[in-house]
Amino acid sequence: MARGPGRGRNADLPVALVAIAAFFAYVWVLTRAATPIVTALSTLSGNNPVAYAALLAVLVGLPGLLFTLPRALARRRVLIVPTVRSRSQIAAQRRSHLRTDVLGIAVLLLAQVPLPAPWSASGMSATIANVTMSAPLVDVSARFGIWSIGVTAVGILAAVIAKVYGHASGFRVIAIVLAVAAPVIAWVAVMRAVLP
Repeated sequence: MARGPGRGRNADLPVALVAIAAFFAYVWVLTRAATPIVTALSTLSGNNPVAYAALLAVLVGLPGLLFTLPRALARRRVLIVPTVRSRSQIAAQRRSHLRTDVLGIAVLLLAQVPLPAPWSASGMSATIANVTMSAPLVDVSARFGIWSIGVTAVGILAAVIAKVYGHASGFRVIAIVLAVAAPVIAWVAVMRAVLP
């Protein structure tokens, strides 16, 4: 017996509600995760400003890579599209990057936790200072808080280039280079400003 369009939408409603609840739960956890995340980054870096900044660069640059790489490395689109496509083919095309996009958004939110926001840096900077007991790490975090905005914007731009110009291999390479280079440039700029 064929399933009607209304029944398909009703089946998707519980999934959407669970996804919304999971998103709000994740955000709630992140609002209380600043100290553990800063502690983990501090421990992994050994309170070395260069290593700490490198970890922040990876964390800040990862969402752009998650948005860009699946689009840039996807199979080239067929220029002659068949006029008749099944619903499953259309749905598969829409869902092709859903997992990596959701993961990218999750990492994007996670990356903001150990970074002081440029418009209200004092509270987070105090937390970093209390956890790490290191003024250079506070400075590194504050500067990365500013650079993270640009890195995120470049990552999204790279994903758009990879999506819109996916038929041109040159543009796909440019998209990958942008997504990789943005956090590296941010790391170099922060290191030049922090280290004597």
